[in-house]
Amino acid sequence: MDENKFSHNRNRYDRPDFPYRCGRGVLWLKPCHQGPTLKGTCGGTTECSPYLEGDRWTCNRPLIAGGPCEEGPTPDGKCCKQHPPCVPRHNLKTYRRRLAILTVGLIFALIWISWMADQLQPNYFSFDPGPVSSSHIKLAEKDGCQICHESHQGNASNWLKAAVTPADISWKCGDCHVFKGPVSLAHNGDIKKHPQLQDTHCLMCHREHKGEGFSTRTFTSGQCNFCHKTQFKSFSSGHPQFSSDYPHIKKDSINFNHVTHLEKHFLEPKHSKKAPKSCTGCHQLTKEETMGSGKFEVICAECHKPQIISKDLVLIRLPELDKNRIDRKTILKACGIQSKDKGVSKEDEEFLSISTDTPSLTTAYLLNIQEDDPEGYSQKLQDLILSMAQDSVMPIAKLINSHSPTPIADKMLAGLNPEVIKRAACAWGLNLEYDPPAKASFGGWHADLLEVRYTPVDHEDPVALSWIKFALSVVPSGEPDEMKRKRAIAMRDQMLSIKKGVGGCAKCHVVNETVLEGGNKVPYIHWGYKESKSLSYSRYSHTSHLDVQGKGSTCETCHVLNKDAKNKPALDKPGSKDKPAPLAFTSNFHAMTRQTCMECHTQGKVRQDCQLCHLYHLEPGFRGKMLLADDVAETLLQQLTTQEPPAIN
Repeated sequence: MDENKFSHNRNRYDRPDFPYRCGRGVLWLKPCHQGPTLKGTCGGTTECSPYLEGDRWTCNRPLIAGGPCEEGPTPDGKCCKQHPPCVPRHNLKTYRRRLAILTVGLIFALIWISWMADQLQPNYFSFDPGPVSSSHIKLAEKDGCQICHESHQGNASNWLKAAVTPADISWKCGDCHVFKGPVSLAHNGDIKKHPQLQDTHCLMCHREHKGEGFSTRTFTSGQCNFCHKTQFKSFSSGHPQFSSDYPHIKKDSINFNHVTHLEKHFLEPKHSKKAPKSCTGCHQLTKEETMGSGKFEVICAECHKPQIISKDLVLIRLPELDKNRIDRKTILKACGIQSKDKGVSKEDEEFLSISTDTPSLTTAYLLNIQEDDPEGYSQKLQDLILSMAQDSVMPIAKLINSHSPTPIADKMLAGLNPEVIKRAACAWGLNLEYDPPAKASFGGWHADLLEVRYTPVDHEDPVALSWIKFALSVVPSGEPDEMKRKRAIAMRDQMLSIKKGVGGCAKCHVVNETVLEGGNKVPYIHWGYKESKSLSYSRYSHTSHLDVQGKGSTCETCHVLNKDAKNKPALDKPGSKDKPAPLAFTSNFHAMTRQTCMECHTQGKVRQDCQLCHLYHLEPGFRGKMLLADDVAETLLQQLTTQEPPAIN
């Protein structure tokens, strides 16, 4: 390699920091070897600058220009090679510098002019992008642009910083708007995780400064296709099929068999006059535009109330006793009875139990006794009878509260007459049947012969409800006493029995399972109807669909009865395989298909854009400060409650 390749005598190169270029090089691409001077004059009028060596002038023309010439310098020391001067030109760097300085100066001039114009005209804004929508106009009028654009509340330096710094104002939307999930995640995060799922921001779909009449919620179906993996042209062209159980995805808390009612019971002569004429006889439109069921007293009571009040709760039943273990004098004293009174057996008479029954399952659980062992349970049961004769209801209340972490006997024994309990206990303590002074005709607590019973007064009877809740809560999974646990289960199963349970509540109210800590499952009943909700990102209005196909059309246009569906409640055999248990849900109706909706929602008929049926955000709402601002709240709430989904052109 030649080490002197770039020597000044052998190579010529342009210096990028030199402000001028040779004019000959610009015009003819043959610059002189000396180039312009620093002052911008031509340096190529001569080919060298002779120097005096001793008493003689010597040519110093560089080798790159041909080396020393043969003629040499003139006697007066001037170069003999004279050329006309060129006009040096500025290089590109000089022009760029001048342009940059001019641009920066112009920007500062425009900013100063705009600032001066804003000061002179209060209602004029130089950088106004346009009027905001009606949804935000109240906010802008009250707090100005800085409510969304943070830089507006600062000085000029903040404006300059905002102009050169990438920024997303979506986070400011969260000052007013709230959602159930994170703001920045697609659909607020209530979707399955996808490895390619990216964060989103509000400006991807929402636009502002388009005028008061522009809706910030307006966007096209194409925007949905931009992110979704499964893409299609429209609902009628490519939309995926509905699920096989849509819209009957979850079971309700009420077990109602439409098939047996419509195809059997409502056709029977004794029920036909009571039967509703159409679906709307039982189902009414709610404020949320869903179809809700009417109250029991209105749509069910006429047929089912007699069934409820015919199913009693047996609290105590006098069972067969092996022998008398109650002190005669004590029971007579407690009851205020003389031994010579009519009906009182003599002390020396042989004991023969007046009852041959077994204890009720409720009594067996409360006393923790084996119901088929008279010798084993006689002592505990007769002690309870004696205590009832002495203190009436109090021993039963203490017994119930001993099985609960909190006192609940006052609700479970509400309306129980202490005098009735005392009289019944006195009769049983003397091995006699209790003969009540009058028959209980209006329900509630009563004693008759060998039992203390409760008859439900009406639907939603508070006492019956308290006993069922008690029965559902007293089956501990970690109970070491296996026999006690079995008795608790037997009592619970009888309470939930359709034929023998108090009120027969489990006939209509579905028994579910609730998972507690540790994975233990306990039965649970959701009393009343569950709140009807659409799927998280879907909406459907029954209002706009009622009688959509003409006057007289019915709900069966979309909801087709499935006559083969087997939606039966749990059976009524306590302790057996047929005991009430959580049921696999089977709807009484066929699933709705996309083809059903396409009869109307298709090209050239009714709207079929994504926004018509789907929501992007998960349970959107507003922060409290928004709702406290009357003028803003009035505008926003009116839009949310009355505005129809924006039309897509």
